[in-house]
Amino acid sequence: MVSFQFKVTKVGSDTTLAQIIRLVEDAQGSRAPIQRFADVVSSYFVPAVITIALVAFGLWYLVLGKTFAFALTVAVSVLVISCPCALGLATPTSIMVGVGRGASEGILIKSGMRLRQHTE
Repeated sequence: MVSFQFKVTKVGSDTTLAQIIRLVEDAQGSRAPIQRFADVVSSYFVPAVITIALVAFGLWYLVLGKTFAFALTVAVSVLVISCPCALGLATPTSIMVGVGRGASEGILIKSGMRLRQHTE
């Protein structure tokens, strides 16, 4: 029978693995500057597009006398064509995928903020 003695120096949340997991979770939860920019743009873009769609509906239905169905189709077309879904959904999705892919390759991303700017 073979036996050995060992001394535990860190347990639970103090272990290196727990710290790595915490860093990855923090990186996934932090907001990169591009994500904040996308949120700001969306906060102005969405109300503007809804206003344009309502104006288009009113113009076609009330001013030009087209049918309700036609005017509604125009309004929905404006909403669908200018949908900011890609802007609002693609940014956080790409960050999550990038951090996860990096972790699977052994690269740990601590934050979405850049540390320094290279001037070369």
